[in-house]
Amino acid sequence: MTQMTSVHIKPCNIGQSEAHNQRTKAYLDHINAEKLYIRKDLIPEDQSWISELQGDMTLRQYYDAIGRMVKEKTGRAMQTKERERINKKTGKVTKIADCTPLREGVVVCKADTTMEQLQHFADLCRQRFGITAIQIHLHRDEGHCLNPNDTSTWKPNYHAHVIWDWMDHETGKSYKLDNEDISLMQDMAAEALEMERGVSKLETGKLHLERNDYIVAKQKRELDESKKQAEKLAKENEQKALVCEKLDKEIHDKQAKANRENGSAILSGLANLAGKGKYAQLESENIAIKQQVALLPEKIAQGVVERTAELEKACERERLIAELRLEEYNKLTQSYNRLLKKSQSDKKSYETALSQKNCIITNLIYAFQKAIELLDTVCRKALKAVIDFAKKPIARRFTFEQACAVNEFLDTNTDRQHAAYTLSVLSRPFLTEKEHAKGGLEMQNVVNNFSEYERVEKEKQRRNIRLSHGMKT
Repeated sequence: MTQMTSVHIKPCNIGQSEAHNQRTKAYLDHINAEKLYIRKDLIPEDQSWISELQGDMTLRQYYDAIGRMVKEKTGRAMQTKERERINKKTGKVTKIADCTPLREGVVVCKADTTMEQLQHFADLCRQRFGITAIQIHLHRDEGHCLNPNDTSTWKPNYHAHVIWDWMDHETGKSYKLDNEDISLMQDMAAEALEMERGVSKLETGKLHLERNDYIVAKQKRELDESKKQAEKLAKENEQKALVCEKLDKEIHDKQAKANRENGSAILSGLANLAGKGKYAQLESENIAIKQQVALLPEKIAQGVVERTAELEKACERERLIAELRLEEYNKLTQSYNRLLKKSQSDKKSYETALSQKNCIITNLIYAFQKAIELLDTVCRKALKAVIDFAKKPIARRFTFEQACAVNEFLDTNTDRQHAAYTLSVLSRPFLTEKEHAKGGLEMQNVVNNFSEYERVEKEKQRRNIRLSHGMKT
């Protein structure tokens, strides 16, 4: 079965985060085992990664460095306490949270999740949202026991802690991620870790539970399930007892009836010896019933054996399928690792080429904007009309003013189609492919049928005149 992952983000507790994630001796000596169970024999399987950005600094030192950066960039001290803002017009009080430059995300993992996959996820977040991971800690030693007195019921809780720098070091402001961004982050985690995405809380309506509350809730569900199984078995045993009691009563009733019909016990015994009378018939029926009851355990045992054999076959099929999936996964993992190594070796040259490309594009756009400023007023007005229309998602047609601006430019050339092509070329650097296509299509309507815009505008003016006369009346 595919395992599900999720990412829960909260402000980083600087005072405890490093001690917990690095499993310091002082921390392990003082943790409450009832709330957080850590197997010390599995601690060597944990992994940690520290970014070069943090270097030898502690989280507290890194936090203080961010405070200095904010002061330098914005001229104001970093806000560290929650404050209230009062709307002077409405009197409404709004609480503004303190700045949380460092945030910690807990990512649900699999037993075979690698540090490379987590770094890949962190890199995707940096590219998409700007936030930068400075620490990653993969924990394989936490979990809980279904039965606290039985260590064989151990259930591991594979997860990773990602410490993020949530600040834009160019502006000194924090990044703002809304619900859609956090939902996209869940998708990115599932893709990077090759796991299934958890169901959104917008669909389930459930709130996130902290680790200890989650374990308690899970243990309660498992206990409730055990109680239901016990109640089910008790009901089945009760039904079997009722059936046995019913059979015993039938035997007793038949014996009593036989004794009444055949007189005394001596006569009944003689009839029994002779093999005659109703008693003999009832006795033979009783023997047959007892023989059937005696066969019940054997039939039940045979059914259990057959069912067990069926389950063993099904388990063998599942095992073979799992082996095939594991082999396929190993191949995909090897392929991914090769691509990861290649991408890391090409990363520096790629970033240099990308930076040069972006610089060239920026210079070209700047030069193009300067060239547009040299165009005559009619052309600039038409170009602005096309760009404004194309960038407005809800607009379906030119306004009359936009259509007039475009038509005026088309009339400056004897070939209206050629003039429209020129306007399309001039607008392309400022629009996406979809917006450019939208603007080009509407320009063709002006080329072919500008009179339709005039007709619609006249009809609109007449309608307004009629409405104004009606209001005066």
